[in-house]
This record gives sequence, C-alpha cells and structure tokens, in this order.
Amino acid sequence: MALVAFASAKGSPGVTTAGLVLGALWPRQVLLAECDPSGSDVAIRMTAPGGAPLNSDRGLVSLAAASRKGLGDEVILAHSQQLDGGLDVLLGVRSPEQIGGMGGLWHPLGISFNQMQAADVLADCGRVSATAPQLPVIHSARLIVMVCTATGSSVAHLRERLSSLVHHVDAQLGVVVVADPKQRDAVKQVWTVLDQMSVPVRHRWHLAYDPVGAAFFDGRGHGRLEKTQLIRSATDIAAEMSALVATPHDFDMAQAAFPGQGER
Repeated sequence: MALVAFASAKGSPGVTTAGLVLGALWPRQVLLAECDPSGSDVAIRMTAPGGAPLNSDRGLVSLAAASRKGLGDEVILAHSQQLDGGLDVLLGVRSPEQIGGMGGLWHPLGISFNQMQAADVLADCGRVSATAPQLPVIHSARLIVMVCTATGSSVAHLRERLSSLVHHVDAQLGVVVVADPKQRDAVKQVWTVLDQMSVPVRHRWHLAYDPVGAAFFDGRGHGRLEKTQLIRSATDIAAEMSALVATPHDFDMAQAAFPGQGER
C-alpha cells in the first residue's frame, strides 16, 4: 500500500490532529505511526477501546528492540495498538531522550511503511528540519504533506522547508493549511506563495481550524463529531489523499486499457 508523511516546518500547526482525523476517515485499512522525536501526543490524548489507557511501552521503541527480526507487516502491527474508535496506531517515543536508542531504524522503517501490504501508513513526523532524525521516513513516503497555518511566519518556514525537501525526495508534495473556514482569502494567499515557488506543490487542501472538532481528538469532545467543521473539511481531504496514493492493484488495469470491453 503506501506511506503518507505529515510534517510541519515550524511550531504546532496541528500535525497530530490532522493525522488522527484523516486516519479516522481513511477509506482503507490504515495505521497512524507517530514518528515525531519530540514525544508521543496520542498516548496522552487518546484511550484504548472502553476508555482504558494506552500502553506507552508498546510502540516505536519496542519495535526498535524487535527490529532484528525484520520489519514486515506482522512485526510492525504486533507493536501497534487500537484507539477507542478503531484506528490502529504505532505510538511514538515517550520523550526525546529515547530517540538515542532507535539506532539505524529510521531508514528501514520508512521503506517498510511504504511497502506494507496490510494497510496504508500515515506517519506523524512532527516538526522537520535539515537534521531531523525522522527524515528517512519522510524521504520514503509516496506523498509528503506539509501542514501549516495561514500566518506569515508559518508560510515563510514552509517555503524554506519545501525548497530543501524537493532536492531529496521522489514523492508527490502537498500542503494542508489549517485555518478558520472564513479565512478563505488568507488561504488563497498561501496558494499564491506556492504558485510563485519553483517547487511543484500540486496538491493543496484547507483543513478547518475548529477547536470544537479538535477536542474530540484530545479526549475532550462533546456533541456530534460528524457535524463539526473539522470533519466536514477532512472527509474530502481523506478521500483525495487516499486516491492519490492508491496502488496499481486497486484498479482494473484491463478496464483502464480497454474501457467498456467488459460492459456487455
């Protein structure tokens, strides 16, 4: 299937929330992998089915210890957990200090994520810089999605990071702007900035900044999640992203080559 990497160039524009909500709406089997070296947010925010706490010792660190057996689907999934609601997640490190024990896992992990047969993988890579340890995961992705806000500072850092990434990846590039649905003009200004760059960012999405909807992915939600602006905006984004990375065997190649031949 395919690896989609989400990252930001600065601050906290909502990468984890974007990963959680898009994973919840993904139309195929999916695994959310926390690859942010700053530490796991999901273990703090979310619970296992029935409200039980997640096991913070089971995830990326335990996978690193078991990686000598290989990083096939079964090994990766054996270290994942299910969130209340059904989304499978591979928890990240508890603290940045644990990154030192990861060794050379990042490169084979990125390749294995992108080659999983059981599920697509959405990797929450957090803030990315030129020296970020999780860069090999980003470089292995089929689609790299940079998440930003519509502020000048966020867009400036986005431009810098995209200009650096484009020389090191062979992947489709996309940008998600997290902004109030009423800030359409500000979002259009971000698209204008991207149009003026030489970096080919073909895929662009506007994810609603919606504290009411985001609260559901922080363990504080009340009311009807499906009615929130966050879910309404994320539903189409999840469908579009999943279609972009769909593998060839998701299609009938004979039908694509000879349309109409089977419709008799």
